[in-house]
Amino acid sequence: MTHDTTDVGGRDVYPAGSRYGYGVASIPLSCGGVYWGHGGDLPGDSVGGGRATADRGTVTVCTTTWAAEGKSLRHLQGAVDAALCAR
Repeated sequence: MTHDTTDVGGRDVYPAGSRYGYGVASIPLSCGGVYWGHGGDLPGDSVGGGRATADRGTVTVCTTTWAAEGKSLRHLQGAVDAALCAR
């Protein structure tokens, strides 16, 4: 996992404070800590989620709409954050 969590850039794609490794991103949680994951988008759907630090668990959020940018992406990322911080 060491190579997967090595920061190689990608800061313009993810929220402030995020890091991008080889295929996964580290995204800060509003409740502290981070989660590591990799989302995806296809016409008609988007997926976000990952595994959080501090035994907060794992979550996958799927939408039936394209949420790759703007307000829709912020809502998708917010849903992931809310699920992981609810523990």
